[in-house]
Amino acid sequence: MDESIRNRVKAEMERQGLDMKGLSKLAGLGETYVRDALKRGRGGSLPALNKLAAALGRSLDWLLTGAEVAGGEFAPDKPPRRRFDTSVDSKIVDGATEAGSTILEVDVRAGAGGGGVPIEAFVHDEHGNVYSAEAIAAEWSLPAAIMQGVLHASARHVRVFEVIGDSMEPRLYEGDRVFIDLRYTIPSPEGIFALWDGFGLVIKRLQIVMGSEPTRVRVISANTSYSSYEAALDDVRIIGRFAGRFTIN
Repeated sequence: MDESIRNRVKAEMERQGLDMKGLSKLAGLGETYVRDALKRGRGGSLPALNKLAAALGRSLDWLLTGAEVAGGEFAPDKPPRRRFDTSVDSKIVDGATEAGSTILEVDVRAGAGGGGVPIEAFVHDEHGNVYSAEAIAAEWSLPAAIMQGVLHASARHVRVFEVIGDSMEPRLYEGDRVFIDLRYTIPSPEGIFALWDGFGLVIKRLQIVMGSEPTRVRVISANTSYSSYEAALDDVRIIGRFAGRFTIN
């Protein structure tokens, strides 16, 4: 990571009262990411920097160049962490936990994802996921038998996301709703996960590249028209593991 970027991160951390581990977790990166970046100059990929900037409440342009974006930055005396909408946050965290209760569907098009987007308000849950305040698209209510026997989870552990595009066909079709279990964020064993890739929330199959150091993952589409690619595990913000789907196809 470039020294000028490190200096901006250090100054902003001090201003907001953040420590290295706390910022790493807020950004959805490995717990030692910020420490390794600041002390050893490691990291610096654009997806990771995008997450880091979002966690600090700043733009990627600011992080890379120090330039302020007209109308796009918070006032210096108002730290971004004060912009969280705690009323919506309470709804997400404190929702009923009994089987068969409400599951929230997050509107991917409204800015869902581990990195969030630079808008006026954010909400977050106890799993570290960040959503725009207007991104709760719907509420699902499933019978207890489905929650326990099919999803094997309580409502507070599950989010619903719409599949966008055809990259996972014929396994998943555009318009399908997938149920994602937030408790599982390590791709072992391999499987289908919802993840923030630095640009948006996508549904992909993830496979650990054995023997890689630091750990890398292979990101795979079911549709053979799309090429698979590799990324550092720290650069991929895994939201959760696929638990089931609702489809009309």
